[in-house]
Amino acid sequence: MPKIVLTDITKRWGDFYAVDHLDLVIDDCSFVTLLGPSGCGKTTTLRMIAGLETPTSGRIEIGDTVVFDSEKGINVPANKRHVGFLFQNYALWPNMTVYQNISFGLKNLKKYTKQEIDEIVQRVARVVKIEMFLDRYPSELSGGQQQRVAIARTLAPEPEVIFMDEPLSNLDAKLRLEMRSELQRLHLTTGRTFVYVTHDQMEAMTLATKICLIENGVLQQYDPPLKVYGKPNNLFVADFVGSPSINFIDAVGTQNEGSMDFTVLDDKKATFSFAEPIDVANWREAEKKADAERAAAKAELAKNKKHVEKGNKDTVFKYHVAMVDDSAKQDAEPTENDYVIGVRPEMIEICDDGGIEAEIYSAMPTGMETTVRLRIGNFLLTGVVFGGVTYEIGSKVNVRFKGNGLMLFSRISGRIIGTGALKV
Repeated sequence: MPKIVLTDITKRWGDFYAVDHLDLVIDDCSFVTLLGPSGCGKTTTLRMIAGLETPTSGRIEIGDTVVFDSEKGINVPANKRHVGFLFQNYALWPNMTVYQNISFGLKNLKKYTKQEIDEIVQRVARVVKIEMFLDRYPSELSGGQQQRVAIARTLAPEPEVIFMDEPLSNLDAKLRLEMRSELQRLHLTTGRTFVYVTHDQMEAMTLATKICLIENGVLQQYDPPLKVYGKPNNLFVADFVGSPSINFIDAVGTQNEGSMDFTVLDDKKATFSFAEPIDVANWREAEKKADAERAAAKAELAKNKKHVEKGNKDTVFKYHVAMVDDSAKQDAEPTENDYVIGVRPEMIEICDDGGIEAEIYSAMPTGMETTVRLRIGNFLLTGVVFGGVTYEIGSKVNVRFKGNGLMLFSRISGRIIGTGALKV
């Protein structure tokens, strides 16, 4: 299967950059999800690789073939890129049977005999488990079965790469879960390269070998799911991935011999111990140098007569600190002593010997786990307690932060400094 390489790909309309100088390598036989909020550029990226959208500039390679190069004037049409595309709507012919829908594209290729077409249809129908529905019409099938027909039709011409644009969004929650499992199995069975667009971070986490997270046309992180979850590059990634959402805690303090001494949650003293040794002053100098290099690269790019300044400016993500009374929050200009600590819900433990007193603000049991909102002064933290546990709203509990996977971010840049443990 081919490797897909995107080099400095840009797509803009006027001064609006849908995709902003994207470099990306999609390995053979991988399952890559393009993840991000609506309007971030993920579908535009997918359509450019497939040949349904023409980039403004850059270069795209699929395997050993250059399918687009703005400098050399190369733009291979979509029907010659040997890719399959599965759309959000199933796009099945209502007047054709399942068999006819699957075989329709094969007949148009005019390189298969009738017997070969029949063998291919029967084979892909077995792969997606719809062989018993070949004589039915789409209106006689459920949503999940129609989706399987659309997948079978995509697989039939044996494309080298399969693109999927939010294919499960029309299904109900239970069926979506089932189809995720089927897509994962299908990826292993076919050995194809899958590129999958979604705004649902749970789909991305459960399906992908790698997540490509995009915001405002800019690549934020490209890593395996558990790394994106456990060590996000910045505040935006940390906030976007995870359910329930991550807790953000403002912290003010300085480094002291390998650890950080902080004031958190208004007046509580805390110590952050890094999982791996980090000198924050050196980290900050390296960040300043990297920022200067990026600024110099942008200045050099601006000298090009064809360059258009980006209208949809990139800004530091505005994270949310949950509070009982938001009006009490003051947004002062951050200094080098201002940080943000990210705490995943499962890192909050309710226990008798916890060092923080809290009040149960709300408790939502689901059977397998209970999501609790904890009030600490004016602040609210979300925690997850596994098992059939119930709590009375208003009751007092003690909590602590467990593990060494808590995240420390710079409040100025929003980038991660490192992970570690927090003792209050």
